[in-house]
Amino acid sequence: MSRAMRRFSALLVCVPLLLAGCSDGDSSSAESKGNPKAPPAVAETPKITNANDKSMPLDTYLLNPEQSETINNAYAGILTDCMKRFGFDYTPPEAEATASSGDAPTTRTDGRFGRQNAEDAEKWGYHAAGGVEDDSPWGNKGQKMTAAMQTAERGSDDPKQKFGPGGQVVNGAKVPDHGCVGEGRKKLTGSVNGNTGDAKLANDLKFDTLTKAQQDKRTRAVFAKWSTCMKDKGFDYTDPLAALGDEEWAKTPQPTRHEIQVATADQECRAKHNVVGVWFAVDYAYQEQAVEQNAEALADAKKNIDTMLKAAAAAQAG
Repeated sequence: MSRAMRRFSALLVCVPLLLAGCSDGDSSSAESKGNPKAPPAVAETPKITNANDKSMPLDTYLLNPEQSETINNAYAGILTDCMKRFGFDYTPPEAEATASSGDAPTTRTDGRFGRQNAEDAEKWGYHAAGGVEDDSPWGNKGQKMTAAMQTAERGSDDPKQKFGPGGQVVNGAKVPDHGCVGEGRKKLTGSVNGNTGDAKLANDLKFDTLTKAQQDKRTRAVFAKWSTCMKDKGFDYTDPLAALGDEEWAKTPQPTRHEIQVATADQECRAKHNVVGVWFAVDYAYQEQAVEQNAEALADAKKNIDTMLKAAAAAQAG
């Protein structure tokens, strides 16, 4: 499967195919007071077609696109330099793109609200801009990885073992624990098993609030209006996520005429019923609730991000 197709598939996995919608006003205000498990009140519902430029409460505790790029570049540099010590001209695999085309969040890495750009929809449907490109194998952009290179890279040449303890001597240099991958992780996180991505709690909350917002009755109601609008245009989908996740789109490297028709109608119905505005407002409220309930642990996640960014800057500087 190509890298672009994996990104396309990942988007479908990251946005569960759940029914959701909205009603006018704030029906949850009373029941949410004093009950941390009750649906949170929505303070304001903006009238928007695109929420990519709007920050969300959990953004502070998750890597944004710029931070992800900084850490990925530092990690790639460490890995490349480490492999050079063993005599290998090695190019790390490219990091998975966190966004595509002009329809991409600027404050976070996940497209929580699906496609939100009418111009993109008219040109690319639900595909990433440019369609599906050919993939490149792991490591060195297509050059075959020898056993010695794999040992230096991962600390083991055993295909059944993801990482090894190192200690081998390759071209006169001693392999570190978990190989050069471990060296990169240790420099950025302090541990060969360190996570250079988002903290588990912050990531879990991101998906938990995503699911709750999509299941909320306020979101389900606006999705129902969207579905009726789509039926009037000749397309039968229960919600925008069902349209985004239609398996037909993954069968071709470029968007079909039918896909573009569906994607264009999707954007028109979103705009007509303020789908993104309602969806964003409900999701925002759930994230506010999650941040309030997990403030201390999330503060630690923010510290970890700051630590990684400092380590990444140091690695790139010298």
